[in-house]
Amino acid sequence: MKHLPAKPYQQYVTKSIPALPQFLKTEGYETLAIHGYGRKFWSRDTAYPNLGIDTFIAQDDFEAPDKRRGFISDHEMTLRIIEEYEARSQDGPLFIHAVTMQNHTTYDESRYPESELVQITEHPGLSEETLSQLRDFATGIYEADAALGELIDYFEQREEPVIVVFWGDHFNPVGKGNELYEKTGFIEQGDTSTMHLRQTDLLIWSNYYHTSVSLGTVAAYEISPVMMDLYGLDMPLWFEKLIQELPVMRARTRGVTVEPDSSLSETMTPEQQQLFDENWLIQYDMMFGKGYWPFQDEMPQ
Repeated sequence: MKHLPAKPYQQYVTKSIPALPQFLKTEGYETLAIHGYGRKFWSRDTAYPNLGIDTFIAQDDFEAPDKRRGFISDHEMTLRIIEEYEARSQDGPLFIHAVTMQNHTTYDESRYPESELVQITEHPGLSEETLSQLRDFATGIYEADAALGELIDYFEQREEPVIVVFWGDHFNPVGKGNELYEKTGFIEQGDTSTMHLRQTDLLIWSNYYHTSVSLGTVAAYEISPVMMDLYGLDMPLWFEKLIQELPVMRARTRGVTVEPDSSLSETMTPEQQQLFDENWLIQYDMMFGKGYWPFQDEMPQ
């Protein structure tokens, strides 16, 4: 961690805000969440305001939306994001956190018309149960890609700088057991603890930065710091600390360490253990404590 110049405590508190929407509000952003499901699901109606979201749009705020598989479609979500962007109340920056639902579990090919299903033309002996779910899932992926393309095409034409961060919040169980992943060679037979089943793709795009960058493997809690560092944005002091840790440890989750080269380990070096312990203490302090960190350049003891 780099040395921090001595500043009054309140200045540190302002910069160490833990949640991205809370920090962005201090930077003059409007903050908005859009979710294609019930507002009380996972207590979003309580959690979002606590995280700094000013406006929360849930499925009951959509009028006769386009639906796929019984959920608000990804295409409809793209249209709503664009609508809210164009209708923002002030000519200033806007943060939108959008959670789509179209391709959520559970899967079965009957959820799409037969003529619209992606067809599986070749496979390594998968059961019909797995194939049915895979057709459903693959069709959803196809349409999610199209909806993302719509979003990118729109924002590519805007003069205002725009950043889009796109990822999945968890891996998807598709098919009978782990048949799909084992028979296709994605995981070893019976290796259900593998990190391959706990990783999703991450895409970061902007309409003003066109260099391709390989991000390697990063933790979910590193996505916002990595994005802000990539584009040279001001960030909370907590994010600055997380960025400084990447050359030592890219993630520590569920007993697995992601090393700087993106390889995996079940152990931690003394330096990694110290960072892990520091972060646990800082998170507790910011969420439930009295805001001791940061104070006079020192970590809490």
